[in-house]
Amino acid sequence: MSKASLVSLGGIAAVLAGILRGIASFIPATIPDVALQLLYILTDIFILLGIFALYGVQYKETGKLGFLGFLIAVVGILVIRSSKAITGVNLYPAGSLIFSLGLIILGIRLWLANVLPIWVVGLWSLSVLVGIIVYFVPSLDLLFVVAGLLFAIGFAAAGIKLQSVAKLAKDI
Repeated sequence: MSKASLVSLGGIAAVLAGILRGIASFIPATIPDVALQLLYILTDIFILLGIFALYGVQYKETGKLGFLGFLIAVVGILVIRSSKAITGVNLYPAGSLIFSLGLIILGIRLWLANVLPIWVVGLWSLSVLVGIIVYFVPSLDLLFVVAGLLFAIGFAAAGIKLQSVAKLAKDI
């Protein structure tokens, strides 16, 4: 399978991750935990596939900082996924922040490599800012939906951009 095909599949995964994350923003906490966890696991799998494609599309051009951002983002997802299973402690907020910071670093490097538009990185950054606000001011819980949608739109847009990049080159 060519690199262009892998990037294209990663782009599809990123779009699906964005859609699923957007849907998850509106799901009430009253939904059965098993169904919610299944949605989150599926979303995280698609996010990981999208992250691999984002890094892989121009890994040389993103340099050491791009690799660091990629690595931090992957570690963040692993922290999120393992938090309750291994430690019994909810490390989701810490894992989300780790993931988001890595994604923003990678996103900046991809913007500098002319892969992503700056507004995608801006949406991810704004999502983090809104998420931090809602974490410290829980009464503004509607902002959780806003943060999720900002991330979802940005990630789906990155996936669409990956699709167009993959179509422009037979083998990237």
